[in-house]
Amino acid sequence: MRKSVAIGFTILALGAALPLAAMSNYDDPRVVLSYMDKSLDGARDILRLATAVEGDTHLVFEVKTRASEREPQDQDFVSLQISQGETRHLLVPIDPASGNSVVNYEVDSAQGAAGLAGVRLRAVPEAGVFRARRVPRGVEFLVPLSWIDYREKIAFDAFTLRGRASGEDFLVDEVYDQAGKGRTETRRVSAITLLNNLCATRK
Repeated sequence: MRKSVAIGFTILALGAALPLAAMSNYDDPRVVLSYMDKSLDGARDILRLATAVEGDTHLVFEVKTRASEREPQDQDFVSLQISQGETRHLLVPIDPASGNSVVNYEVDSAQGAAGLAGVRLRAVPEAGVFRARRVPRGVEFLVPLSWIDYREKIAFDAFTLRGRASGEDFLVDEVYDQAGKGRTETRRVSAITLLNNLCATRK
């Protein structure tokens, strides 16, 4: 009898733990989990945006996508959106053959992500501050820790999009995917709390 009761409690505990574990994955401030969208080409379908720290110098944002099924177009980009009072978009071409140069743009913080298509982003002259590197099925953006404003909460998201330069600005023609697609509000976390969590879990 005691054995069967113990087994019953174990099953109940496991059943309760599974939804909690799933919830914690989506609520983890270090990562933005996305949904697979088979209607998109793999290089345009974002699966995850994860953060890490590199040494004592950089905050790393890794955007992972599905494997590409066709050649990316010249006007296709991966964009990392970082908001701390103002909102920045760091753009890198999806196609590795187009290089790893990061272009830095600014957008009005009052403008929501849902309205990004058709928006004109303003160029910000901070050459060399941000870097990017290719990883299997994705790209990593390296943001200097010295650039982070620790007085402000931070929010981040990733997009795949089509757009074109217009003078020093950038016109967004179409948004293919968004890591945080489906979320009703922007998740903002303390920059210090985020870094503490990353440092505590760093191997």
